[in-house]
Amino acid sequence: MIRGAIEVANRNLVSGWIYCKAASVRDQLVLAFVGQRCVGTGKVEIYRKDLHDAKLGDGYCGFHFPVDLRDGDEAASIVVKMQDSDAALLQAKSRVVG
Repeated sequence: MIRGAIEVANRNLVSGWIYCKAASVRDQLVLAFVGQRCVGTGKVEIYRKDLHDAKLGDGYCGFHFPVDLRDGDEAASIVVKMQDSDAALLQAKSRVVG
């Protein structure tokens, strides 16, 4: 099972965390989408003490990378997926900055 959150999404960047108990996600590629279009990519490589303290692996669950939205794209519609996975992080409880 994959857990995670998009914590910040705006016209320039997306950041958050992702964790999988069954396998390490450290250094895995994550992709940001608006609809079917990929608007950015980054790696799961940021150490997060809060996640380490919560016993989510070694704490290297964070991501933070630039996105390139087109006119008419809404930051609130950004979805993050792990490469080669159907699992997606939605923004239900994230903070969206306009």
